[in-house]
Amino acid sequence: MIFYALDPVQGKGKELARTKLESPTDFDWRVSPEGLRIALASQEQLPEQVRSIDFRDGTEHDLPLPHGWGIWDLSWTADGAALFAAAWSTAGYFIARIELNGKTRVLLNRSRNQWLGSPRPSPDGRHLAFTQQTWESNAWLLENF
Repeated sequence: MIFYALDPVQGKGKELARTKLESPTDFDWRVSPEGLRIALASQEQLPEQVRSIDFRDGTEHDLPLPHGWGIWDLSWTADGAALFAAAWSTAGYFIARIELNGKTRVLLNRSRNQWLGSPRPSPDGRHLAFTQQTWESNAWLLENF
């Protein structure tokens, strides 16, 4: 996977970075607010980790995640110092904060009752918006009709 600078007038620019990932089906990525890094997540090719690539020198760093975590949606904090992730594990669905040193903290856990996704911080970094989906089902038994 290769990342290039893109100029709206000039078109494709110089190569910024590359990483050894194929085109996965469950892939998510986000550019940091200052545009100097990119975070990548793939349950297929980066299990239990998030890859951070620095565009300044092309270096990559894999951030380990707790055992069993799967991430489907990432976003950077407003200051670019950490990541927010919509994730799941055998315990259920949650929103977590991932520091660039690999330290993780679950911010909101909805167990298996509510799916959480699309964490997006406000520009001032004081609020976090996210989607939440719930589902319920009932079974009815009709007798003697």
